[in-house]
Amino acid sequence: MRDHGWKIGVVAQSHATVENMLSAVLRAGLAAGHVGKKAKAGEESRETGWTALSPSRFAEFTGQAGGFVLGGTAWDFSNAQRIEPGSLDLLVIDEAGQFSLASTIASAVAARRLLLLGDPQQLPQVSQGSHPEPVDVSALGWLTDGHDVLPSEFGYFLAKSWRMHPAVCAPVSRLSYEGKLESRAADRHLEGAPPGLHPLPVPHTLNSTSSPEEADAVVELIRSLLGRAWTVGGVSTPLGQGDLIVVAPYNAQVEVIRERLALAGWHDVSVGTVDKFQGREAAVAIVSLAASSAEEVPRGLEFLLLANRLNVAISRAQWAAYLLYSPALTDALPHNAGTLAQLSAFIELVEG
Repeated sequence: MRDHGWKIGVVAQSHATVENMLSAVLRAGLAAGHVGKKAKAGEESRETGWTALSPSRFAEFTGQAGGFVLGGTAWDFSNAQRIEPGSLDLLVIDEAGQFSLASTIASAVAARRLLLLGDPQQLPQVSQGSHPEPVDVSALGWLTDGHDVLPSEFGYFLAKSWRMHPAVCAPVSRLSYEGKLESRAADRHLEGAPPGLHPLPVPHTLNSTSSPEEADAVVELIRSLLGRAWTVGGVSTPLGQGDLIVVAPYNAQVEVIRERLALAGWHDVSVGTVDKFQGREAAVAIVSLAASSAEEVPRGLEFLLLANRLNVAISRAQWAAYLLYSPALTDALPHNAGTLAQLSAFIELVEG
């Protein structure tokens, strides 16, 4: 924008995602007067760093000399009263793996060019409308249909991970990226704990959405890790509670683990479902699947073993990821090809 005077829009599924992009634009040195977004209700006076726009100020902002970066929703960019159709040089759709194709088509009228950023191999759309195929899928999901990696004729696959140690990256790459994702992580080290994905079978029975056995195993694992020397860029500090995250597929298991951690005096370890942690990272990620067997799994193995969810959960880890699961999950006999493929990928993940 600064070099060419382009008029650029930024849209995403959530306000938070758009605001994160605008914050990055400001950190890159663009003046606040050239970065704008409609203020959410009740937040007109909130300090943001960018220009807060009321509906009546869009024309003034977009009519300024030179370029600008304008954040908004699909409603803003599809509304001709706010943004003249075709007036933007570029519309950036952030987290396009979660942004519906219908919203993409609606927003696209505002610009002459589209840039889709995202990862369709992570969580799909958080909220969905009711649309016929194929506009019910995400923008990037539609482009990559049938492929784990975006075909080169449609764009670029960013094949380097700057977060995961190579030993964590390798199984994630095989699971979700056709083996094409490579690690370029910075030099790090956790004393006495090998890097990588560590499957930990925890036998239990008759558990559906919560497992006390796995919760106890989480506590013991954290006890063994806290205080170890965590070295980043040559600087060592004791591994603390803030350096770990615990991920579970069900809220019931989240609550059980939180209770166990509270009893141990660890109130600062982040625990949540996969949806909470997309975009986050930690030295160590601990994943607890909770269900004892396929028969006990609510919503079916399709939900529990979805590669996108496993990908997000494991790939939060900078150094090591621990995957706690009941061995009986691997004894399932799926009745359809899709679930069989998911189970096969899971077995390869835990048995390597």
